[in-house]
Amino acid sequence: MVFLFNKAKRIFNSFVYTEKTSNGETEVQQLAKKIREKFNRYLDVVNRNKQVVEASYTAHLTSPLTAIQDCCTIPPSMMEFDGNFNANVSKTISCDRLSPTVNSRAFNPGRDLNSVLADNLKSNPGIKWQYFSSEEGIFTVFPAHKFHCKGTYEHRSRPVYVSAVRPQSKHIVVIIDHGASVTETQLQIARDAALIILNSIDEHDKISVLTIADTVRSCSLDQCYKSFLSPATSETKRKMSTFINNIKASDSSTQHALGFQKAFQLLRNTSSVTRQPTNTDMVIIYLSSGITTRDSSEHEKRATLSVVKEENRHLNNSVMILTYALMNEGVTGLKELAFLRDLAEQNSVKYGVPDRSALPVVKGSMMVLNQLSNLETTVGRFYINLPNRMIDVASFSLPYADQMGDGFIMTVSRPCYFGNLLLGVVGVDVNLAYILEDVTYYQDSLASYTFLIDNKGYTLMHPSLTRPYLMTEAPLHTDIIHYENIPGFAAVRQNILSLPLGSQVIAVPVNSSLSWHMNRLRDPSRDAYNVSYAWKLVQDTSFILCIVYVQPEIPVKQLKNLNTAPSSKLLYHRLDLLGQPSSCLHFKQLATVESPTVMLSAGSFSSPYEHLSQPETKRMVEHYTAYLSDNTRLIANPGLKSSVRNEVMATSHVTDEWMSLMEMSSLNCYIVRRYIATPNGVLRIYPGSLMDKAFDPTRRQWYLHAVANPGLITFTGPYLDVGGAGYVVTISHTIHASSSQKASGYTVAVMGIDFTLRYFYKVLLDLLPICNQDKGNKIRYS
Repeated sequence: MVFLFNKAKRIFNSFVYTEKTSNGETEVQQLAKKIREKFNRYLDVVNRNKQVVEASYTAHLTSPLTAIQDCCTIPPSMMEFDGNFNANVSKTISCDRLSPTVNSRAFNPGRDLNSVLADNLKSNPGIKWQYFSSEEGIFTVFPAHKFHCKGTYEHRSRPVYVSAVRPQSKHIVVIIDHGASVTETQLQIARDAALIILNSIDEHDKISVLTIADTVRSCSLDQCYKSFLSPATSETKRKMSTFINNIKASDSSTQHALGFQKAFQLLRNTSSVTRQPTNTDMVIIYLSSGITTRDSSEHEKRATLSVVKEENRHLNNSVMILTYALMNEGVTGLKELAFLRDLAEQNSVKYGVPDRSALPVVKGSMMVLNQLSNLETTVGRFYINLPNRMIDVASFSLPYADQMGDGFIMTVSRPCYFGNLLLGVVGVDVNLAYILEDVTYYQDSLASYTFLIDNKGYTLMHPSLTRPYLMTEAPLHTDIIHYENIPGFAAVRQNILSLPLGSQVIAVPVNSSLSWHMNRLRDPSRDAYNVSYAWKLVQDTSFILCIVYVQPEIPVKQLKNLNTAPSSKLLYHRLDLLGQPSSCLHFKQLATVESPTVMLSAGSFSSPYEHLSQPETKRMVEHYTAYLSDNTRLIANPGLKSSVRNEVMATSHVTDEWMSLMEMSSLNCYIVRRYIATPNGVLRIYPGSLMDKAFDPTRRQWYLHAVANPGLITFTGPYLDVGGAGYVVTISHTIHASSSQKASGYTVAVMGIDFTLRYFYKVLLDLLPICNQDKGNKIRYS
């Protein structure tokens, strides 16, 4: 086994390498430019769709465009299944879903958009759904498909729509009255309304939910948010939803003033500790019956308005109050409605509370809710009360699950206007795996990696996250500081968010943490690592790209102009396509013992997304094989990274030894397979085996353990072999460009061998004869 590793090392030491010294600031600008070009494609699509919508509205004024194509009545014969959408779709037409309040003469440009949307889909890889969400309540989507066919569809309470028409950050406190005067029916309306508000905002907004009876209770995620609003992340929404659903009716009367005092306190604390933009909207939403105790009704009302007046004065009267009157089984008291209306309008003078502020209040509104109310259309559109600052810019959402199809997407959206009239929002959903592929598969050296965040610090992609193509659960939008958990990064984070371009180096003691860096790159001879951050704001977006170098002084080694070993046969792993007559089953895997096979993982391709999203054909495999085995360098590149051919040729020189050992080694009955993998994801394996397309050797534990411990033989724990060999242990070792350079940065390949657990049982028996007593029962039962 050690002989096998040493043989591979001698072979790789004999190759000629070129050196490339990386410069983080140069690299980050080049990669940011590439990412910007990709984002700009979708900005162009959104702007093109916006122009068509706005031009159509001009035509609508003279010749109304009102035709509806209901998504739920499209004949099945017009649609066919498309794997990109994971649905039956028609890629020639768009279709419509309506909200409950649509007027029969509402503007609908859907039919005018058909040809433009179809052309966008053909010309731009990665596009999924395109849509126009009208302010009048029509949701037009392309390609046409059946969705949400039970009842109506209120798109205007979706976070993507809300953030496009009111992009300013919103600080919201929802107060739910659950006092003795609130019936169970009213309380259920309040719960449902609060959930709709919660689900209509996004991560750039902040929220808190309070309940009020005789005391105030709040839903705080942890100690940090007992006194502050919480960012409206998916985790926040999940926990607050649980809190809302568990609200029970109280036997005590409602102390309205206490609820507002706590709400203003949260808003004031949050605004004092954050760099709050001047256009942040602060709003308190009160879901209440408005009933006060009979004996002290006027006193309670005066006390409540007094708290509102005094507390809002500290915030320059910038807080709006929206009240929703919970109707009591069809009957609403006029006094209660008047009180809730006065709260919304902050009419304190009516109750004898003097106005000592020179600034005017921001008046809100009061709305009545009952069992028949469509809460998504009423409460879900609470934001229409907020100032429309006519911010006509494109915005990018954070990643989320595709509700109309499958997988994960990001949305690029922009509002459409006719003068000052809001027409709606155009949006384009982009496949997350495609738009982030340059960050996900960035590979400059084993001592570097990259991450992408937005301008609030939320992480879109980081090496410790699951790659988008393999994601099965909705991403948690987490601040980058939780992934870059090393001393000194907090100051770096602040600079990254405040400077559009920059770099910074911090020294990290080896024993300071169990951070991601230490697991990736370990050198016991050093006391500290220099971690270098270089970042750039991606132009025309809200995203920031950062390239990180650990031990940046290590140059990158690249193989130079290799030829395939004369005795080696290049066989691609798709044995099912090639129809190999010598194929057999190796445990549960289609395999061949006549030759190793080569597998190219997604990281080997210039466009990993394109490789993963389309099926491999026999013709494609033949093109790969011809290019990779071409010593003349005349055959065109079929879409692989430039360094991949040399890596494939280098690994071919190792396999002769495998073939001879297969015939002679006494360990053959314990070895499941042998393989070697390179940083770009080239895998050569023996016996040659058919591999899963999404398999990536560089993300496997045997590879990562070896890279983290250069020059040492590493062992994984036992794990269940996907090929059907039962529990196996992988022994792996790094291969370096030079025998004198064994730091991780010089690793050019990792070699691994899978052993069955029987081998380690045998080793124990050989090393410890006492274990052989009682036929090995001492091992079995110890």
